[in-house]
Amino acid sequence: MLPAFGVEAAGGSAIRTGSPGVLHGMRSMLLQDEFGQIEEAHSISAGLDYPGIGPEHAYLAHAQRAQYESATDDEVIPALQLLSELEGIVPALETAHAIAWLVREARVSIAPGSTVLVNLSGRGDKDVAQVREILRGAK
Repeated sequence: MLPAFGVEAAGGSAIRTGSPGVLHGMRSMLLQDEFGQIEEAHSISAGLDYPGIGPEHAYLAHAQRAQYESATDDEVIPALQLLSELEGIVPALETAHAIAWLVREARVSIAPGSTVLVNLSGRGDKDVAQVREILRGAK
């Protein structure tokens, strides 16, 4: 079986740093304290600002059918820009996390000439104004 990876926001990595719990009627991996109180997640992407992960992903990680990594906010904007410039595809900030991880891994552990499939799960047009403000602030 080929390796499968998922990429979470580093500020809300429930699979890597969470613990089992129940939130919104689902048992999954959650960011919570020792008393089961939900802790706040953070991501540049509002779509990833959630203190948990879907139960399917929690199962895939537990069953070792997928490996989950993370990408930081600082890696996301350059990854979004890279995919936009090279392929003409403006990814959603959520998807840019996967691109950021892929760029990082391509430097160290992905053999040249390898085939990599990335699911682009959303359009980035919804994020253009936010990215513009981030880039303006960086100058």
